[in-house]
Amino acid sequence: MRKSSKLLACSLIASSIFSFSLPVLADTTQSSLPTTSQSQNTSTGTTMTSADQAAARKQKLQNEILHLQNAEQFQQNLAPIRQLQVQDKQLLDQIKTLRQTMHAQIKTDRQSKNYNALLAALNDMIPMQDDIATAQGAAQTAKGDWTQLKTDNKASNSSAVTSDLSKVQADIQNRISVYQKILADLQKINGDLNTSSSTTTPASNSPSTSTSSST
Repeated sequence: MRKSSKLLACSLIASSIFSFSLPVLADTTQSSLPTTSQSQNTSTGTTMTSADQAAARKQKLQNEILHLQNAEQFQQNLAPIRQLQVQDKQLLDQIKTLRQTMHAQIKTDRQSKNYNALLAALNDMIPMQDDIATAQGAAQTAKGDWTQLKTDNKASNSSAVTSDLSKVQADIQNRISVYQKILADLQKINGDLNTSSSTTTPASNSPSTSTSSST
């Protein structure tokens, strides 16, 4: 009963290692800045002169130029964040792949009753839970800061956008560090599942060996 409980606990912990998702930056290829309104004032019903119309068109063009410049600058500011996101996603993909490998190895160890391997893996899973909690917190923080960035960018709050960009970049860098630690944790656990399997095989054959020698 104790052995089956340990196996069940191992499966439950392994299957719930990662329940968090990666917040992805929204599509920023479209400018979210306010659209330019026409400079003409038709409330008075007066007819604008050719010079007034030309001035209004110039102002509209200047506004469009400013909007495009701001959008271009925003894209440039996002470049380092997107580079970090590539690394962030690569780490998360490695974690998911290794988790699948571990699930398969756990199933193998259960079938072969390799309790030493499973117990070693369980023991190493315990301290990893703190790293998982840290990763979940980092994901929530990044999600909130990214939402604020989109809000400030839409409001054309340039000073706030600069601060938001720094926060988002720091969030992703922090999350990368956490993912690297979790990946190292999983690699250690996967090592437990594999190396322990080879060391317990001779022990399982020892009774038959002793019987043969006594015979």
